[in-house]
Amino acid sequence: MKTIFDGKLRVLDLSMGWAGPLVGLMFAEMGAEVIKVEDTQHFDWWRGSLSMAAPEMQPIERASVFNTANRGKRGITLDLASPRGIEVLKRLIKVSDVLIENYSPRVMEKLGLPYSAVRAINPRMIMISMPSFGSDGPECEARGYGNTVEAMAGVTGLMGYHDGEQRYTLSNALGDPVGGLHGVFALLAALHERRRTGRGQWVELAQVEALIPFVTRSMLEYQFTGMVPRPRGNRHPEHAPHGIYRAAGDESWIAIACESDQQWKNLAAALSLDNLLNDDRFAVAANRKANEDALDASLSRAIAEMNADECVERLRTAGVLAAPVNSAPAVMGDPQLQSRDYFVAIDRAVVGTHLYPGAVANLPETPLRDDVPAPLLGEHNREVFREVLAMSDAEIAELEASGIIGSSPRQYRAAS
Repeated sequence: MKTIFDGKLRVLDLSMGWAGPLVGLMFAEMGAEVIKVEDTQHFDWWRGSLSMAAPEMQPIERASVFNTANRGKRGITLDLASPRGIEVLKRLIKVSDVLIENYSPRVMEKLGLPYSAVRAINPRMIMISMPSFGSDGPECEARGYGNTVEAMAGVTGLMGYHDGEQRYTLSNALGDPVGGLHGVFALLAALHERRRTGRGQWVELAQVEALIPFVTRSMLEYQFTGMVPRPRGNRHPEHAPHGIYRAAGDESWIAIACESDQQWKNLAAALSLDNLLNDDRFAVAANRKANEDALDASLSRAIAEMNADECVERLRTAGVLAAPVNSAPAVMGDPQLQSRDYFVAIDRAVVGTHLYPGAVANLPETPLRDDVPAPLLGEHNREVFREVLAMSDAEIAELEASGIIGSSPRQYRAAS
């Protein structure tokens, strides 16, 4: 099967968590050879903790988040705290094209591998660094994660219901995937530039800066009005009704958005709500917005008596924007997604066969690869060191004996 890169691009993925590994995942889907570099002591923290289960259950191989974000990669281990491990990494840098890292600033420098050193080894290398807040500035040394990036970008300040004071972070750490997607775009641009000039470059991507455009409207609102925008929950600054409404049944909800007076009329007619349709408080958008509490209360009472699926169908038929609020099982069982074979069944050692999110883009001429499992810790040590660095079995055995590489957590080996 022909892919975009056809294995002609080699990526070293030193990143952990979600943002950096997502970049590596998408390059693996495009057919790049992605080598995941971990340490047997400081492995990717998204694998989880050794304390999650007994050693014989291999707990660090059971984390669904790691197993999803690292599909299609070859996994090796290197002790980067040792000169020998750094020497082996430098050999890999010499024969690779891209290096991904999302350490805190200065970590690569402490390893002796700032971009100036990387470029000296391989002038064609493109290296992307993805610190939370940037590599310079007064807060560059601060460590961050998806939810702290959200807070710094102003997202958390807008998260909450219009009638409550509590702010909260998004459950899926929006900062991570947004940073990861920006990272893919940046690397593709850098690869295009390398094709033109023959030279690599250092790409710096501060994750917080990738997320700030999500709150542009609120920033403009503050600049024009001088008022600090408050959380709106599910409400829209202009449109009403616009929110989540409970339907009949246990935990059954639907989302509705009316963007025009005509859609509101269609909604009221579809649900036989003549009393609301003829109420002057709801006749036009400005009135509905001014009386939104009363509108939501009346609409909520009506929808609470209806079956969610039937209600959504009637609204969609009437041209109203509506959808069920699906649970995770409902998403996986959604007939639309099933008809498109979005979820992919992948068999992985230790955990068995499970469904994983598939590649989103459809490129018929060069399909994306989304069916290769994430590597076990150090699973491809021998394979990579033989094929990529032409190491002998004796040299690999020496690395294993000295603890530079391994395929089980160092704590386990120390205790045995």
